[in-house]
Amino acid sequence: MSRSGRTRLRLILPFAGLLFLTFVHSMQTRRHAQISEHRPLPPPLPDPGPDAATLQLRIVDGRTGRPVSATVSINGGTQEPREGPYAPYSLRRTNGERQGPMRFRKLDDYFFTDGSVTVRVPPGHCVVEVGKGYEYRRTRRVFQLAEREVRQATIPVSRWIDMAELGWYPGDTHIHFERDGSNDDQLLVLTSAKGIRYAYSLSMNTGGYALGREFESWRQAHGLGPASDVRRGDYFLSSGQEYRNSSMGHVTVVLAEGYVPAAGWTANANLGPSLAVIGDQARELGGYMGLNHGGYYRLEADYVGLTGKSDFLELLQLGGYRGLGLDGWYDFLNLGFRWPIVGASDFPYSRELGDSLTYVFSETEPTPRGFMEGVVQGRSFVTSGPMLLVSVNGKGPGESLRLPGGQPAGLELQVQARSPLYPMRYLEIIWNGRVVSRYFDAEGRSVWDHAERIRVTESGWVAVRIQGDPGTEAHTNPVYVDVGGRLPFDDDACGQILARLEGSIRSAITSEIRDRYREIQAHLKRYRETRDPTGLALPPR
Repeated sequence: MSRSGRTRLRLILPFAGLLFLTFVHSMQTRRHAQISEHRPLPPPLPDPGPDAATLQLRIVDGRTGRPVSATVSINGGTQEPREGPYAPYSLRRTNGERQGPMRFRKLDDYFFTDGSVTVRVPPGHCVVEVGKGYEYRRTRRVFQLAEREVRQATIPVSRWIDMAELGWYPGDTHIHFERDGSNDDQLLVLTSAKGIRYAYSLSMNTGGYALGREFESWRQAHGLGPASDVRRGDYFLSSGQEYRNSSMGHVTVVLAEGYVPAAGWTANANLGPSLAVIGDQARELGGYMGLNHGGYYRLEADYVGLTGKSDFLELLQLGGYRGLGLDGWYDFLNLGFRWPIVGASDFPYSRELGDSLTYVFSETEPTPRGFMEGVVQGRSFVTSGPMLLVSVNGKGPGESLRLPGGQPAGLELQVQARSPLYPMRYLEIIWNGRVVSRYFDAEGRSVWDHAERIRVTESGWVAVRIQGDPGTEAHTNPVYVDVGGRLPFDDDACGQILARLEGSIRSAITSEIRDRYREIQAHLKRYRETRDPTGLALPPR
C-alpha cells in the first residue's frame, strides 16, 4: 500500500470508530427506552368468573408466628392481585428479560406480599405456594373452595437454614428501584421477601451524564451513600449509582457521598473518561466501585483489573458468569491479583429480583459499609441458590495461608454445600484455575459434604464451585496460598491478558485512553520478563 493510502486509512479508521460508537450509543439508548417504556405487556390473568372464591391469606414466620413478607404463587401463577402497592412487581409483570442460563429455571409466576393479601380465585381446586428467598423452604397448601366462598388461611414459612447465625449475610449490590422518598417500606418488603438483607438501589445514566440530573433514570430521592441508608428489622437499603459508558463498560458505585464527577456534563458519556477515573473518584467520595456484567465486551476490564481501580468484579449474573467469565477472572488470580467477585441480579433487567447474590462473612452483623468491606476483602461466596462453606487449613475465602517454601505442603480442604431448593450435580475443586477434582451426581444432591487433601509446591489459590441445572451456580472467592513469600505467575494467563489488552488498544475511542492501555500493557510485559511489579496493583511481598 502506498504512503498516501496508509495516511487515508489512519484518517478513516478513527472516524469509523466514532461512527461505530455513535451507533452503539444509539442502539443502547433505544434498548433502554424499549425496556423501560415499551416492555411487552404481561400475559393476561384468567378471569376467576362471577362465582369466584376469595382467599384471605396471612403469611407468618413458622418460629415466631409474626407476619412476614413473602412471595406467593397461586395455581401455577395464574391468579394474583390486580391492584395494590406490590402488584407492579409480580414476576408476571417484570419477567421480561430471558437472558443467560437463568432463563431455563422453571419458575411459576408469583407476587409479593407484606404478609397479608386477598386474592379472588376460581372455585374448586386451588394450590398456593409460598417462598421467601433461598434460605426458606417452600410451603405448599391445597384448598377446595366452594363458589363465592371466603376462606381465611394462615400459612407459616420456615427456614431450612439461617446463614446469619453462621456469620454469613446475603446482599444484592445491583438493583434498580425508583426511591421516591416515600416508598422505602414498600421496597424493603420486596427485598425481605427475597431474603436480601443488604440491598443497593442504583440510579443509572443513559446516553449522557449530568451527575444525577438529566439522563438519569431510577432516581434516588434520599441521595447517595450512607445518608440514604435505611433499615427495617434485619434488612437494609442503600442508594448508589450505575455509571454507564457503552464504549468501555458499566460500573457500580456504592457508599460514595454523591455522584462521581466523571468528566462533567456531557450528552455522550461514551467518550470517557476511563472507568479507572471513575474508580478514583468513587474512593475520593468514600465509596467503592465494581465492574459490572463481568466487563461486558472487556474493553476496560483488563485495564481496571491490572490497575486495581475496580474494588470488585460483578461476575455471577443471570445464572451464569458474564463478560470475562471464570477463565478471564482466573487469569488475574493466576498472576497474584486479588479481585473478588460478586453475584448480583441487575433487577429488573434480570429474570427475578435477587436471583444472584453475594454472601459475606462477618463476626458481627455488618452495616451496609461493613458488608461492602467484606465484599472488597473477598470474604464471600456468590450463589444463585446453593449455600457453600469452604475452609482450607482453617482459612476461609479472602484469607491467606502462609507456608514455608522448599518442600511440598498439604492443604486440608473442607466443603459443606447445601441446596434443598435446586439440586447440586457437580462439585469442583479448583487450584490455580485448574479443576483438580470434579465430582458428579446425576440424581442431584441437596447436601454435599466433602474433604480433600491437596499437595502444593508453589503459591496459588483454592476455590470451590458448585453447579446444578442451568441457572444454579455457586463459587467461593479464593483462599490464597503463599508458599515461600512468592506470588503465583502463570505465563499463559499473562499472555491472555496481554492479548485482550491489544484488542482494547485497537478499540480505544480516544488517544488518551489508548495511551493508558499501552502504558499498562508495557508494565505487564515488563513484569512478565523481570517480575518488576511497578504500575500493577499486585499485593506487596
